Amino acid sequence: RGQKNNKNVRPPGGYSVCFENKNADQRVKLIFDVVLTSDEGQEDELQNKIIKKEHLTPLESNFQEGIKAANTILNEMKYMEKREARMRHTAESTNSKIRLFSYVSVIVLLGVTWLQRTYLKSYFKKKKLM
Repeated sequence: RGQKNNKNVRPPGGYSVCFENKNADQRVKLIFDVVLTSDEGQEDELQNKIIKKEHLTPLESNFQEGIKAANTILNEMKYMEKREARMRHTAESTNSKIRLFSYVSVIVLLGVTWLQRTYLKSYFKKKKLM
């Protein structure tokens, strides 16, 4: 009685998710960006490890809050670095695909030009206009 009811709290650790592709003839690539953060419970654990709240001076309390804020900022920076790397990879991949498409377009354009020139040249020779 007086204790928190933590039936829905899962233990810390790694979790895995499984997906199944019912359409086996088509290849599907999934990229997930999942960030799970919870400050609930961390404050209690930190306070239990260090010292009771009533024994802290206001300066020490502010210092502990500053440490928590710094850790949060560091975690967000690490997440942003990973996100930036993934977006850079996506941009470079898109850029290379566009470059390849433009090269193929130029080759097709030159091939069609050569075919038209050859056809018109033979047509005018048959009509004896050239």
